[in-house]
Amino acid sequence: MSDSLERASEMEAPLQQLKQKIEAEPVPSRRGGFTGGLSLLLVLILAVAIGAGAYWLWPQWQQLQQQTITLQQNQQRLVEQGRQQQDSSTQLLQQLQSDQQQWQTQLERSQQQKQQQLLTQNEAQIQALRQLVQERDSAPPRHWVLAEVEYLLRLAAQKVWLEQDFSTARALLSSADEKLAQLAEPSLVLVRQAIAADTEQLGRITVPDVSKAYVQLQQLQKQAMNLPLKLQVTADTKNSAPSSELKNWRETLAFHWHNTWQGLLNPRSAVPEDYFDLTHEQQLMLRIALQQQLQLAQLALMQRQQPLYVAALQQTSDKLQRYFNADDVGVQQFSSVLTELAEVEASLPSVKVLTSLAQLKQYQQQLAGESL
Repeated sequence: MSDSLERASEMEAPLQQLKQKIEAEPVPSRRGGFTGGLSLLLVLILAVAIGAGAYWLWPQWQQLQQQTITLQQNQQRLVEQGRQQQDSSTQLLQQLQSDQQQWQTQLERSQQQKQQQLLTQNEAQIQALRQLVQERDSAPPRHWVLAEVEYLLRLAAQKVWLEQDFSTARALLSSADEKLAQLAEPSLVLVRQAIAADTEQLGRITVPDVSKAYVQLQQLQKQAMNLPLKLQVTADTKNSAPSSELKNWRETLAFHWHNTWQGLLNPRSAVPEDYFDLTHEQQLMLRIALQQQLQLAQLALMQRQQPLYVAALQQTSDKLQRYFNADDVGVQQFSSVLTELAEVEASLPSVKVLTSLAQLKQYQQQLAGESL
């Protein structure tokens, strides 16, 4: 009996030790368990919020990246188009310069041919006059003077119609009138009246100084490369985008979000000032276009084409007012010179037919009839 009790007490000894250990350990409080659950719940809510934000912002971020790539491609395309236009403008300028040189060469050649033709005609007339003098050795002095007056009147007509030299033509008419006055014959009154009418007509003609206008246009072409352009005022720094560092992702996202909604809700129409922020190639193209209009005005001036000359100067003035800074002193002087050049008459003055030579021939016919 005692042995069984001892065995029972030995088997219960480990159970008693385990109970003592359990009772010795501190029982966790309910407050600590509640705090742990709340922290877990906050972590789950934060994870859900981050996932929802990433799901909502990721398409907009991709769209923003796509827009950036599109803008870069458009910028490259515009630069390529600007280079092509610059090349075409340079080729056109070279072609205009080549045409101008050819035209000047042809003009000089035609003037030389006209001078040579006039010289040949003058020599032929002098030879005919010498022959006439030889045939009329026994003629009265009046015939000598009339032959010389006829030569002077014919030469004056050639100066008017071939060379547009009105001052020399007036001098020739005056010399012819003086020779007729030496004869002191009343029958020559009609001839002298015709000479006086032709002289008065040529005296009313004003010939513009085309060479001066040509030189002024040449100087304006050189000044066009240094005129200041109108440039768009840059935006304020307060509206500039923040730095692209990773730590500023919140500011960058807020900036692009604000600009996107501002562009959608506050649209405005384009104004001319929006197109003045030009690249270097576009500025060079504007200056070359201004030079081309001035060269066109030069060609029209030398060819005596008044409508084309006025149109070229008007287009030059329009480009100057639209794209260049009107407050600059150089631009103002450039505009004033254009105004002066617009008053130059490029077309040839209209001249009526000289009647003195026809009147002299009529008198000579009457004189020949009387002698018969």
